Amino acid sequence: MAEFLIIGADAAGLSAALQIKRKKSRSDLKVLAKGRIISYGACGIPYVLSGDIASAGSLVHFTPESFREKADIPVETGREAVGLYPETHEVEVKDLDSGRVYREAYGRLLIATGAVPRRLPVLEYGQTGIFTLHTVEDLTAALAFIHETNPRRAAVIGAGNVGLELVEALHRRGMSLVVVDILAEAAANWPQLVRRAVLDKLREKRVDFRPGTAVESAERRGKEFVLKAGSGEIPADIIFSQAGTRPATDWCRDKLRTLPNGALLIDAACRTSKEDIFAAGDCASVFHKVLGAPAHIPLGSTANKLGRLAGINMAGGELEFPGVVGTQIFKFFELSLARTGLSSEDALRAGFEARAVSAKAKDKAGYFPGAADAEVEIVFEPGTGRLLGAAAVCSGNASQFIDPAAAAVTAGLMVRDLAWFDAAYAPPFAPVWNALVSAAFRAAGF
Repeated sequence: MAEFLIIGADAAGLSAALQIKRKKSRSDLKVLAKGRIISYGACGIPYVLSGDIASAGSLVHFTPESFREKADIPVETGREAVGLYPETHEVEVKDLDSGRVYREAYGRLLIATGAVPRRLPVLEYGQTGIFTLHTVEDLTAALAFIHETNPRRAAVIGAGNVGLELVEALHRRGMSLVVVDILAEAAANWPQLVRRAVLDKLREKRVDFRPGTAVESAERRGKEFVLKAGSGEIPADIIFSQAGTRPATDWCRDKLRTLPNGALLIDAACRTSKEDIFAAGDCASVFHKVLGAPAHIPLGSTANKLGRLAGINMAGGELEFPGVVGTQIFKFFELSLARTGLSSEDALRAGFEARAVSAKAKDKAGYFPGAADAEVEIVFEPGTGRLLGAAAVCSGNASQFIDPAAAAVTAGLMVRDLAWFDAAYAPPFAPVWNALVSAAFRAAGF
């Protein structure tokens, strides 16, 4: 029996393993991974496709061999967890090489299996030319197909932020694009400020975007695919399905408490509903400080933090995670787009009385060369003035606006506090009145 068993060898799993090894160097620790490639930066995948990053190998932090050499921790790859038996402290595992199914006993278990792509029943995902970019293996296969066939027309299914990053990458490769999404808008789960900016940029780049459209079938006709979507047909040389992800918990969700989407419910110490089973990363929930409730927000930054905390606590520590406020950022062509906390729609759905106010300003002193527009929207409670969230759009780095807003939301500050925020000013870097502070002044009624 392994004293500590970890299922999953990416951000959360390996962060936990390092902490267990640090605190209990002589412990019996085992890490099992389904994939052959471990410890890689999945968020960099679109940037390899675009050419910003030289190769897929640049995304890999550790191989099983290099991780064992560095940390003296073995990682067994090609091992898929297929069942959980908390009553006997066992995980059922399938050896993907031999097909053998066996049970692995544990003292304490960490589930860090991440998330898997949502698959559309109308697509044949094993077919050459149809890809879901989720892993380094997916990326390698897509790059090989592109180099071999030189596709000129691409269809992208899904216009969330990852799908949009992919759209930019393919556009930069010179492909004509049709983007299809069953939802009514691109970046549909983002604040209106971001949605509007994305739609404007899609039009500017002449990307054929078809919202509110379901894919009904994908048929191979000679050397091309034909997607049937809505009332029309879409010819394409290559298809990317980026319809979101779901927690990789099908194998254990019947034994543990979960959110409706299958994300494992955990407490502030990363414990699940079973005392000796912990969870972290994209397969798990996280406490949202504004909502005051668990949510599923799969991000690499959170996975690393919770993996570290889970490992410390599995080894006898008593740390608690205070929660997140949903801070995110992504690039779309020349735009930097970011959010934190709740959008006005999120706030109203959650039962808050909410109001949104926005402001525009230059990202540097207006007279300084290269100064560009930045727009920030903040969401707050009119009665109390409590800051609930913010969004930012600019052509520079939106983190200069969203990170202070995230700190303010985390601290439970009021808009009047943010209005007097002592922001840095120098002409090459920021204006006297930046867009975040200006929006806060408007919200505070000063």
